[in-house]
Amino acid sequence: MTLASWASSCPCGSRVWGLASESPSRVTALHSEGFRNLGSLRFEPGPHFNVIHGDNGAGKSNILEAIHYLGALKSFRGARTEDLVGLDHERALIEARLEGGAAPHKLRVEIGRAERRRLQLDGKRPRSVSAWYQTVRMVLFHPGDLVLAAGSADKRRAFLDRMLEQMDPIYASTLASYEKALRSRNRLLKDERTDRRSVRAYDAILSKAGAVVGQARRRLIDDLAPRVERAFTEVFAAEVPLSVRYLPRVEPSEEKIAEALERAFEKDRARGFTSDGPHGDDLELRLHEVGARHHGSQGQHRTIVLALKTAELDLLAERTARVPILLLDDVSSELDRTRNRRFFEVLSHAGGQVFLTTTHPEFILLERDRIDFRVDAGRLSR
Repeated sequence: MTLASWASSCPCGSRVWGLASESPSRVTALHSEGFRNLGSLRFEPGPHFNVIHGDNGAGKSNILEAIHYLGALKSFRGARTEDLVGLDHERALIEARLEGGAAPHKLRVEIGRAERRRLQLDGKRPRSVSAWYQTVRMVLFHPGDLVLAAGSADKRRAFLDRMLEQMDPIYASTLASYEKALRSRNRLLKDERTDRRSVRAYDAILSKAGAVVGQARRRLIDDLAPRVERAFTEVFAAEVPLSVRYLPRVEPSEEKIAEALERAFEKDRARGFTSDGPHGDDLELRLHEVGARHHGSQGQHRTIVLALKTAELDLLAERTARVPILLLDDVSSELDRTRNRRFFEVLSHAGGQVFLTTTHPEFILLERDRIDFRVDAGRLSR
């Protein structure tokens, strides 16, 4: 049963989802050495719900972080790469077998304290980071994600960019080109000896790449926004309407970005940084037509983020024809019993693989398709 067919019979009303048939991505085996406090970990997760429970500090989130690192190639906690290596190790290793696409894949990541990260995809170095992102698709929720509703715009841009990197093989390289040119331009702006011609040399790159980035974000939000709004009211039964829209700093066209850069040159030089462009875009979230960031309650922020993640899961599945792996760090503490049950009902019908952590497995309102694992001092057991 797809999310679309579930939605058509859902007691919450109109259709929330618009999916065709999708195959789920699944980690069928995971092995790590020297990652955080996990020591030597061998894990054969189930195809649906994997409930990882234990006391605080036992290592539950470290397991989620290791799985997430395979997809995003960075820590969701903002840790430096070398800090992911256990105290008694010089390097860490994460290996996994991934199924669900046209063929299974073997993933291998080596992280060293003083060495560059090494990636292997099916025994070979991947041709690009973009190729890696296209192979491993994941959606993550953890308590730190509340910044998506309550924090600054850069967190919401990163949320959009991460989605696009998993959908479009060109997007990651275009964004990297834009960010590289932006850093170079900003360095020149800080140098009082720099002339206008030197700075302007980067404007063409920023205009061209920036237009691609901005237009991709706009198309994404056009598709994402109605899903977020419906999930907010229909899945999580929020009492006030949410509106979601794209808020660009500059209209995303080469001509408009080039004009903005030229017009703001003196201001940019005085400030020492580039003020206009897609690096200033935002995903606007409003409750009853007021900004959710400053006017929403903590409970509303929590519900907004879960609606964003639910819509992200739905849209990635539709765009890629594969249900992403979902990682939920302590989500049971974020929802009351009714919303908890509704959320897990949606996920059950989605049919994807879910990893979730909790200190209280009895709070996970699932009666089927679950396997429970206990973590104690970095060791995993059934």
